[in-house]
Amino acid sequence: MLNAIPRRTPSVASRTLDGEAVLVHPAHGKVIVLNGVGARLWELMDGQRNIAEMARVIAAEYEVSLIKAESDALAFCHDLAGRGLLTLDS
Repeated sequence: MLNAIPRRTPSVASRTLDGEAVLVHPAHGKVIVLNGVGARLWELMDGQRNIAEMARVIAAEYEVSLIKAESDALAFCHDLAGRGLLTLDS
């Protein structure tokens, strides 16, 4: 699953403020606030990078183990996909 490429749902609006990201999903009437790491992952979701590539960036920038970054990035992407904020293309 680390090879999956997360793609943002086009109808989701996002804005980064003070290191946090605010996501608005109008179809579901939901607002979600992401912490700094979540905001960075959201930023990395450019439709080109897979989860493993995103995790490598997080591991380097936040000085965490690659295994931890991969596990967290995968869980994060699955959570957002479950909320309809992104899709995971294999």
